[in-house]
Amino acid sequence: MGIQELTSRKLLGQFFTPAFEANSIVSWAVRTGHESILEPSVGEGGLLLPALAYARTLHLAPKVRAIACDVDKSIVDGLRASVGPDVDLIHSDFFDLDPETTAPVDVILANPPFTRNHQLSLEDRTRLKKRYPVKGAAGLWVYFALHARKFLRPGGRMAFLVPAAASFSRYGEDLLLQLKEEFRELSLQELPNKPSWIGSADERGVLILADGYKAGPAPAITRGIWRYDGVARGKLSRAYAKTPAFEALKKASRPLGEIADLSIGLVTGRNAVFLLNQQDVAIYQIDQRDLTPMITRAKHVQGIVVEKDDLCGLAHDGERTWMLTPRELGERGSGIRSRLALINARARRETLWLNKRSPWWMVGKTGQCDAVFTYMNDKGPRLALVEDGVFCTNTLHQVTFKPTTTACDRLSAVVSILSTFGQLCAEGIGRGYGGGLLKFELQEARLMPTLTHADGVAPDAILEIDKKLRSGQMNEARRLADAVVLPTILGAEWQTAARELEETLEDVRGARRRGEARQFEYGHD
Repeated sequence: MGIQELTSRKLLGQFFTPAFEANSIVSWAVRTGHESILEPSVGEGGLLLPALAYARTLHLAPKVRAIACDVDKSIVDGLRASVGPDVDLIHSDFFDLDPETTAPVDVILANPPFTRNHQLSLEDRTRLKKRYPVKGAAGLWVYFALHARKFLRPGGRMAFLVPAAASFSRYGEDLLLQLKEEFRELSLQELPNKPSWIGSADERGVLILADGYKAGPAPAITRGIWRYDGVARGKLSRAYAKTPAFEALKKASRPLGEIADLSIGLVTGRNAVFLLNQQDVAIYQIDQRDLTPMITRAKHVQGIVVEKDDLCGLAHDGERTWMLTPRELGERGSGIRSRLALINARARRETLWLNKRSPWWMVGKTGQCDAVFTYMNDKGPRLALVEDGVFCTNTLHQVTFKPTTTACDRLSAVVSILSTFGQLCAEGIGRGYGGGLLKFELQEARLMPTLTHADGVAPDAILEIDKKLRSGQMNEARRLADAVVLPTILGAEWQTAARELEETLEDVRGARRRGEARQFEYGHD
């Protein structure tokens, strides 16, 4: 495998496991002290050594057989003095180990290389994908998990500490579905805080916990928040009864993904250079034709529609809502060249997105942007229409409505997501993060329910909702949205239903901000 030729820690994807996370993972996986263990990418022993130590706490004379493999010979040699004779240390590419000729194990513990798909050679990508078919541009850790589970004995379990992409990417979803078919229980546990990786890596992590090999399929993929006590928890800490009104609204809704295509916003590769405020534009004397109005933060989504004038006003207030999109570089010493010169040659070589573009300085505006969906939220998500020519960065999701989606349906979608029903559903669909934020990856945003107003939304109602939003009166805007979308479905009882929904929303939103486990599950089909 070409991976053997990679020598640096970064290229090897080595994000060695912090002790705090390692101890909690081991306490889930090691249960008797007599298990046989495999760590396929042992690194500095961040999982193996705590596993051996924990086994000794369970038994004075633990009977642990362990296999530890790593592609880095110096690491393997360094571990020999730290482990006993019962540990078989192997210097090898893990994919060269044959599960048919290796004694099966009870437990697999792994923090596999986070090497991304583009860092693998074409030959390696082709070989791995042929061996373990998986959808999307999978990183090396996906193939590690698929290969590793073949070393388990029936009933065995494995714990993988992997990048957060496991929870939202196409290849992560495909991996989970494949594991779900083979294991009795499968859980994806979000780490509430970004680990303090050895090596200071800037990467969030999640845990894949699979138990009961060959006893699948699992009834569901349990998603939860890891509490560092070795117990996998689901997100429901309190059950809320779904009222008849809620079920009626849910039945009448359809996912946003049915009426629109969602994609990540534009990626510059260096926001500090490509994004400008009005003062920057003046200093570098950038022609307006070389700029694109850009929504770069959720707070820029103020009304029902985000217009160019809105972003221009924000730029004058110091917000970076212009993106540098040059038609050409111009002459030496031009403002465009001077601004781009802030990115030195080394940075250009080392920045993935700059290397992916040709020419590197041209940020391509792909597709039609009809609306934006906020990615990270304090209160709840917003869907807002945008004026033609307005785009967003990847801090928001770009929304392109399907040709069959009418103007009426677009407005109805905006208003229904703002409604109490929409905001409550968001609490069950999105995922809570540190500081009480609610985050939506693309696959979650696509699930957001939208309601269609049969007679359209009255212009006066739109203007009033827009006014409340722009003045920061979010709760008042939400209640006006209720008055627009709820009566046509719930009839005369809509106000009673709205109050019940609002009480639940306040409860679950407060729990999220306190960092508690998820209180409300949307239960999408």
